[in-house]
Order: sequence, then C-alpha cells, then structure tokens
Amino acid sequence: MLLAAVLLEFTGSTVFYEQAETYAADDLRLMRMAGQLAADLRLLDATPPDQRERITALLSSPDLLLSWRADPGAGAAAEPARFHALHRAIASRLGLGDRLRLQSADHGDVTGAVRLQDRSLLHFTAPTLLSRHGVTRGLLSAAVLAGCVLLAAVMLVRTLSLPLRELAGVADAIGRGPPVRVAERGPREVRRLSRAMNAMQARINRLISDRTEALAAVSHDLRTPLARLRLRAGFLDDAEIQAQIEGDLDEMEAMVGSVLSYLAGEGDVERKRTVDLAAMLGTLVDEASDAGHVARYDGPDHLPLRLRPLAMKRVFANLVSNALNYAGNVRVLVLRDGETVVIRFEDDGPGIPEAELERVMTPFYRIEASRSRATGGLGLGLAIVQREVAREKGRLTLRNRVPTGLCVEIVLACIKQQENLSEL
Repeated sequence: MLLAAVLLEFTGSTVFYEQAETYAADDLRLMRMAGQLAADLRLLDATPPDQRERITALLSSPDLLLSWRADPGAGAAAEPARFHALHRAIASRLGLGDRLRLQSADHGDVTGAVRLQDRSLLHFTAPTLLSRHGVTRGLLSAAVLAGCVLLAAVMLVRTLSLPLRELAGVADAIGRGPPVRVAERGPREVRRLSRAMNAMQARINRLISDRTEALAAVSHDLRTPLARLRLRAGFLDDAEIQAQIEGDLDEMEAMVGSVLSYLAGEGDVERKRTVDLAAMLGTLVDEASDAGHVARYDGPDHLPLRLRPLAMKRVFANLVSNALNYAGNVRVLVLRDGETVVIRFEDDGPGIPEAELERVMTPFYRIEASRSRATGGLGLGLAIVQREVAREKGRLTLRNRVPTGLCVEIVLACIKQQENLSEL
C-alpha cells in the first residue's frame, strides 16, 4: 500500500508538473513574442520603406524570424478556421485586430503576417512556439520526494515486519520443542502482543509439565502395588485364577510401560549422530525372524544416515512389532530417492479403515473393531512414532494396501556426506 501510494504520488506530481510547466512556458513565450512583434511593428511603421528590408533583417532573432514585403497582396490569403483561437490570443496582446493573419502552425512553428499602416506586410515565423516542453525541475523534485518517502516507507515496513515475522515463527514452533522467548520490541501494539505470546508460552509449558509430572508419578508409583499383587498372586492355590490375575497384571504393567515410554520421549534431548540405517533395520528383522516370525528386509547393505539412534530404533521396533502383532508378517523396504530416504513397513493384515488413518496417530486412541485389545497396547505406539519422526524433520504416512494389508511409510532427509562407517 505504501509503495502504491508513492508511485501514485510520483505519477500525479509528474503529470501536474508537466502540464503546469507546459502551459506556463507557452503563455510566457507567447507574451514575449507578441511584445517583440508589437515593438517591431511600431519601429517599421516609423521607418521609410526603402530601409525597412534592412531593418527587418536586423530585428530578426532565433525566436522570431521577420521578413518585409512591399507588395500588399502577398500573404493576404484567408486565415484557416483552426487558427482562430491562436489568432485571438496573439491579436489581444498586440491590439491589432484584423491586421493579423496566421498562415500555418506546423510542428509547433507559427507563421503569419501583419499589415503595416501603409498596407505592406511583415511576415513572421515563431519557431517551436507551440511545442510541448518536457518536465525538468518539477520531475527532479518529484523524484527526490518520492525517493525520500519510499525510503521512509521501507524503514517503517521493516520495523513493523521483523517483530511480526519473529512472532509468526515462534507461534509456528509452539508444541514442537522448548519454548522460545520473543523479544519485546517494535511498536506498542507489537510489544503487547510479544508479552502476551511469552505469557501464553509460559502457561502452556507449565500445564504440559504439570501433566507430564502427574502422569509419570502415577505410572511410576503404580509399579509398587503391581509388584505386591504379583507376589501375592503367587501364593494362590487356584492355578486358573492365578493365571488370570497374572495376565491382568502383565497388561497393566504394559500400559504403565507405554505411558512412561511416551512421557519420557517428550523431554528427550538425545543428540544426532551418524548410524548405519540398513544395519539397524536388518538387525530388527533378523531378531523377528529368529523369534519365529515372517520378516524380510529389502534394501541396501549399508546406508549411513544422521539421526537420533535410540529414538529412531524405538520407532522402527514399534512398527515391526505392530505389523507382527496385527498381521503376523512384515516386510521392511528401504529406498534412496535423491535427497531423501524412504522406509516402508508393509504387512498383509486387516489394515485400518480409511476414516481412521489420521486418528490412529493421536495418543491413547485405539480401534476396537479392527485391532483387538488382546494384541496389547494403549494407543501410544503410533503417537510415539509420529512424534519422533516429526523431530527428525521427516514425514509419516499410513495407507492401506491392495487387496489387504497396511503400509507405513517414513520419509527422512538424507544429508550428503561421506561418513566413515567405522564410527558407527
């Protein structure tokens, strides 16, 4: 808007200056020409006819060319109608009335004749009398003014946009890491918004911390009574009841372990390092095969990648375990696609209803109809996977396979580097 206003002001000033200067210059030149012509006429009227031709040559100038003819009939043709307005403008300044005749006005040059008192004619030509004049001083002053306004506008916009841009970045980063304090600078309204943003982040961080600490404390404290219950169940004489109680205790311990694992990952500060992704996935597949499951790995033998090894190993193990629990088989496929690495976990299980593909990645959400509770879990597996993949700046997608099965795809950025695998 500021730039448009500056351009409009510059264009308008240019047009107005041009028009004003053109009209002023034309009017001034017309007055000067009429005054000079009037003085020449008075002088020639008082000059003997035999000297007029020489005097006329002396009176001629670049702005007004004169020539005298003794023949009264020369140049006395009727004046064209289109010159009437110009005739009136010149005649009014000369006071000549019908003694003036204009003959042409081509390319800005005005040509005509004036009848002297003895009926002889004085022919005159005023070069470029009606030519358009370009903008000079007005254009320069308008350009300087527009430049100053534009410079001030740029500084103003920059002053306003930098704090707003910082606010937008902080708002976009909320919930994706530790809170970032916004510098309270800029105009008064922006400073108030920055203070409100900082206070909001502090409240959100406090609420998350309180919730995490409460859940972690409850989950951790539950382990002690669970251990006592397991010990007391061991003294029961009824083997069937003992087995049922121990099964319930195992499920409760699995729930507690899932919650603690999920909460522990929220404050994870594990540093990235280069690992062999192919070796990590191959090891998980080999362990599943050794346990009697149908598992296969398709991909390169070595693929160095910079990531957080413990967190991503937990992610891959979770996906392999899910596929084995719900489908009984898993195929891990690794592809290098330019600057990205694509990792797919495919199975032949029942899949997930299309309407639930997004919801299954929310914490504590499970699908009773398609995935039985007997397979275990508290609905935190895919939530942990999504969180850790997002921390790696990756992308997680779920889609059903045809005719049956599920495909979980992880896309990670692959930084070009020549790492020595002996570091792994």
